[in-house]
Amino acid sequence: MPPVQDPLLQLFAELERSASQKEDDKAIKLCDKILSLKPDDRDALHCKVITLIRLAKFQDALNVCSKKFAPGELAFEQAYCFYRTNRLSKALDLIRAAQQNENTDSRALRQLEAQVNYRLEDYPACLAIYHNLLQDMNPSDDEYNDVFSNYNAVKAALLFSGGELDAKYDPKDNMDTYELAYNSACTHIAQGDLVGAERLLETAKKLCRSSLSDEDYSEEEIERELAVIVVQLAYVYQLCGRVTEAAELYQSVLKTKVSDVTLTAVASNNLVAVHKDQELFDSAKKLKMAAGKELATKLVSHQKRMIAMNEALLSLYMHKYAVCKEMAQKLLAEYPDNDTLYLILAATSYHQSKGAKSLEALEGYARDRPTSLPIRFAVMQLQLLQSNHVAALATLDAYLAALPTKDAAARYRPALVALQVWLYEQTGQPTRAMEALETASVFWRSNGAGGASGPSPASILKQTAAFKLKNRRYAEAANDYEQLVRADPTDAQAVAGLITALSEVDPGQAEKYGSSLPEIEAVQVDADLLEKNVPGRKRGYVRKGAKSDIVLIKKPKTRKKRRPLLPKNYDPSIPPDPHRWLPKRERAQLKGKGREGVRSGKKAVGKGPQGAAVAGGGIGGTGSANIGGMKRQQSVVVEEVVDEKEKGKEIGKEKEKEKEKEKKVPASGGAGSNKKKKGKGKGTKF
Repeated sequence: MPPVQDPLLQLFAELERSASQKEDDKAIKLCDKILSLKPDDRDALHCKVITLIRLAKFQDALNVCSKKFAPGELAFEQAYCFYRTNRLSKALDLIRAAQQNENTDSRALRQLEAQVNYRLEDYPACLAIYHNLLQDMNPSDDEYNDVFSNYNAVKAALLFSGGELDAKYDPKDNMDTYELAYNSACTHIAQGDLVGAERLLETAKKLCRSSLSDEDYSEEEIERELAVIVVQLAYVYQLCGRVTEAAELYQSVLKTKVSDVTLTAVASNNLVAVHKDQELFDSAKKLKMAAGKELATKLVSHQKRMIAMNEALLSLYMHKYAVCKEMAQKLLAEYPDNDTLYLILAATSYHQSKGAKSLEALEGYARDRPTSLPIRFAVMQLQLLQSNHVAALATLDAYLAALPTKDAAARYRPALVALQVWLYEQTGQPTRAMEALETASVFWRSNGAGGASGPSPASILKQTAAFKLKNRRYAEAANDYEQLVRADPTDAQAVAGLITALSEVDPGQAEKYGSSLPEIEAVQVDADLLEKNVPGRKRGYVRKGAKSDIVLIKKPKTRKKRRPLLPKNYDPSIPPDPHRWLPKRERAQLKGKGREGVRSGKKAVGKGPQGAAVAGGGIGGTGSANIGGMKRQQSVVVEEVVDEKEKGKEIGKEKEKEKEKEKKVPASGGAGSNKKKKGKGKGTKF
């Protein structure tokens, strides 16, 4: 008789097989069977927690951990469940408490800690953890490339958020895998190097396609994997101003229907930004998709802010001013330091033709935020639209006065100095304009280049010299240009300015410097060929020669023949009526069909206001009653037959006789002879 096998061992064997084949639903049932036989089995409980996590049942896994395990046990699993349910603070506290225990897996907890810090947008802490992990790992380790890829992604996120990258973090590009090339490209975008970013993204596309093709991925799967690279490449095109190419790439990604909702949201938002105030209803659909609730935990804060601001701007474009204002005010409560939101609020009034109210609102914002350059510039723009240069100059002076003393480089930025000089000129203060230029020139001369991003002293000096030359201060302009030429004799612009200034004060010296200007290259001109080129003339004219009899003839304009308008029931087989242009009364077929007894000549039979007259009728003579008692007689009407032709001849003869009579009437006394006399007397009888 064969030995009886332990049921627990049999169930564990089945559980191991199900777990290796990722049959998670079956594995849960096997765990429950084991636990029904042995409720406190630690292996079965641990396996059940892992399987629940793989099934994304994170709360169920936490319930098992809290009921069956002591605090601190399965710290990694519990922290991961907190991380996935967006309870990030709890996850971080649990990780840091577990790191004190030497029995825990330190590397796994550190990687999870880095992920939690990334979700909390604590990029410096996250970057430090990944940097230390890479120092402890061997490049041949399986996890090394994944950790290194995340390390590069955090560097890009830190730069995008406005942070600065420490020199100890290696900024060197790595293109061993397409993930590394992609993350390096993101770092270049954050640094403003769009050319380098485009090059790395193209490399990432090639690496992605080749590596996935080697692993026998289908074309559809490759396109889905390429989508994130394509969207980032479209973003680079958009920043470079190649909006048509960017829109095409965004559309291609949206048509592939990728499963990553974050990627779809970013592509939709960026496409709305490309369209601006065009295709508004399509943009509204895309932004609704990008602002879904399921994206609240997947997008970082600056992405969510951008999408919400685009929603407000779209409402402004669609003339939904109340909605736009409400959204902007909600965003201001969350992001009070965002200057763009103040501009959106002011724009809602301006778009409703309330320029004064908009300017008043912006001036209020400027008082609350005196060092905000966007708000100050918006105020100046509205003031200049009203041709109020004095007020614009006052606004600029207030901004410069509000800047901290230590930020002198911002005060003397060339663009601000140029604007200040222009406003001084517009308000008739050339002396103050000159003072502003000289002060800026002295500052940059004494402070060198003002750092890597500051202007060179030569550029400020060149602006000063040009202003002096414009205001006819030739001697001073010549001194400034001479300094520039001494510093760089090859600067043709400075040499030309020096010659212009010296020509007014020292023409001889101007000729000396004129010899240093580069020579103009000789151009070979064929005079005969130039003479053969006839200047253009209008079509339809003939050029008149010196002794020619040819007359200028203008080609007559040809009128386009209009198509005839035919009636709907027109039949070309039936010839038209030749008398259709004549009035109906003159048409042959309608003659004699006038009113009875008038035009036709027929007598009205049995007609009249009270019927036919009867001989010997009533006393009233109307025939309506036989009051006299006479015997009613039957009336007989005899209709005379008249020949129509003969009747026509007779009518014609009568008309001729009447005309002859009129001619024979004698004149009876000058101008009044044709007047009718009142009363009795002789006159013409009619």
